[in-house]
Amino acid sequence: MEDVISEMFRIAVASGKGGTGKTCVASSLALMAGQAVAVDVDVEEPNLAILLGVDMKHHLDVTVPLPVINEDKCQKCGKCAEACRFGAMTIFGDKYPLVNSSLCNGCGTCSIVCPYSAITETERVVGELNYGEEGSLKILEGCLQVGVYNAIPIIEKTLNEAEKWDTTHVIDCSPGTSCPMVAAVGRADYVVLVTEPTPFGLADLALALTVVSDLGIPAGVVVNRADLSGGDLGPLCKKFGVDVIASLPFSRQVAKAYASGISPIKVDANWQEAMKKVLNRAEEALQ
Repeated sequence: MEDVISEMFRIAVASGKGGTGKTCVASSLALMAGQAVAVDVDVEEPNLAILLGVDMKHHLDVTVPLPVINEDKCQKCGKCAEACRFGAMTIFGDKYPLVNSSLCNGCGTCSIVCPYSAITETERVVGELNYGEEGSLKILEGCLQVGVYNAIPIIEKTLNEAEKWDTTHVIDCSPGTSCPMVAAVGRADYVVLVTEPTPFGLADLALALTVVSDLGIPAGVVVNRADLSGGDLGPLCKKFGVDVIASLPFSRQVAKAYASGISPIKVDANWQEAMKKVLNRAEEALQ
């Protein structure tokens, strides 16, 4: 498909809740953009590559620092445990400090505050970054390791890796409005918020619009399954000064394609026209 935006531009696709069609929109935008980097930072369950029909290969491990106690130097003063805001460092009685790797955030505070230089750091693998390409489309995928709770290092590493390519970036964010979504959206030049016209959809869209507004990033709304009833987006969008760029009705053809791992833009002309509108609106924001 045609290359709509020719220079580097980061479009984040987000949603206040899961199940709105966020990845369908992200995959469709990446295909419509032509020469682009599709960046999947929904790291707990990445699936953008499936809809793009690309086989991913392991690129590199993502690691964070993990403290190691040198018992020959440690004086059991407990300052490391006092300073750890995540509760990853504990000390009991006259024992040496214990490190809970599942709680450690890798911030390095404990090694900084230790007055005896008794804490060094090793690297702990928390996830991986995968890579694939299909023609002019490149795909980066962050994947959080099972049992690891902090997604931010994976997201930041994936987004940093994408900076190697000076072209359009389409970023598939985590659903919701917690730290992973904020970390991804904060890198964007424009945000596409995908919602549905239901009470739950509107409530979560309000949260997402609040985040984007606070970050000062221009945004637009895409309404998926727009023929559902249950809510009027007009007053909410007017409150935040954003437009509904496209409204997409429910399509059985799109649903079948999605279930088969096919991006909606490949089977539905309405989606093709909608994605053109979104990219044009993003280009206007760039100017």
